[in-house]
Amino acid sequence: MNRARLAVVTAALLATLLGAQRSEAAPPLEKTHIDIATVGAVMGYLPVDIAISKGYFKDEGLDVERSMFPGGPKVLQSMLGGTADFGSSAYSNTLTMAAKNQKVVAVALMARYPGYVFGISSKSAAKFKSMKDLSGMKLGVTSPGSSNNLVLDYLASQAGVDLKSFSVIGVGAEAGAAAAVRQGQIDGLISVDPVITMLTDSHDLNVVADMRTADGVKAALGTSQYPEAAILTTADFIAKNPHTVQAVVNAIVRAQKFLQTATPEEVTAALPVSYQLGNRQAFIAAYKNSHPIFSTDGRFDPAGPVSVFNILSKFDKDLANAKGRIDIPSTYTNRFVDAAPH
Repeated sequence: MNRARLAVVTAALLATLLGAQRSEAAPPLEKTHIDIATVGAVMGYLPVDIAISKGYFKDEGLDVERSMFPGGPKVLQSMLGGTADFGSSAYSNTLTMAAKNQKVVAVALMARYPGYVFGISSKSAAKFKSMKDLSGMKLGVTSPGSSNNLVLDYLASQAGVDLKSFSVIGVGAEAGAAAAVRQGQIDGLISVDPVITMLTDSHDLNVVADMRTADGVKAALGTSQYPEAAILTTADFIAKNPHTVQAVVNAIVRAQKFLQTATPEEVTAALPVSYQLGNRQAFIAAYKNSHPIFSTDGRFDPAGPVSVFNILSKFDKDLANAKGRIDIPSTYTNRFVDAAPH
């Protein structure tokens, strides 16, 4: 055996031994096969797909199955119904569930900003001068009741628009949303990249509010603190499966590190082709536009969840009525992120 071949074999054996040592040292997982419920090609949820494609979940001893849904409400329904163990969804869902006495906890933050962009179709631009002109319009959201629907309601309510004066239509977050705009099925859309960049680059959508940066979030929502995409699970699952939760968070934090150092081309290559919506270069541009949204470490700043609650409770009657009994700190935890390898 030549020296080069010997070096390769030695390195492989060493890696195997080190892996065995790590697995022996780590506490056994309560559950190794898990299901994560999420929506489709949505920028804020990239860490989940990165962790799958790069093998980070497997490195933690996890066999991950991913269930796909058109929006956050269905993700929550799957998780609370016991079909899924985790949900990749908006942090705000923990608050809306708390108002219904459901204990859902965010265990890792993926997107520190919403990443939402609200725009008016070029076909409807002539009848839109300000947010007050939303009355009578058909507006697209991922699904009715989803987190971006809630943000749209906030933007409208702040402009004094009656929330019953416009129609909300679920169009998903992928190709269907783009088609709805281009075919004139809706007058406006609130969504995320990559579909937003594709529509703005083709001049099919005129941006009204852009929440992909701290300044944009501040301009739209009055605060730069609005945590969005997160890994959710139930308080009961955490109590019964703490080591499994830790393994999931370890993989997500590792994926976040990858997103902080990888080039847009490397990120694109690591993702399923479905994320590109048929246009690789457009996806690369979309990733660049949305890169500021990603959390660098998965931690929640305590001020963020409070901001989300304060904004949503201004027009959500269930949240407003539950203000005295929702314990905001119990809706998220940094416990697992702090224990993850950094």
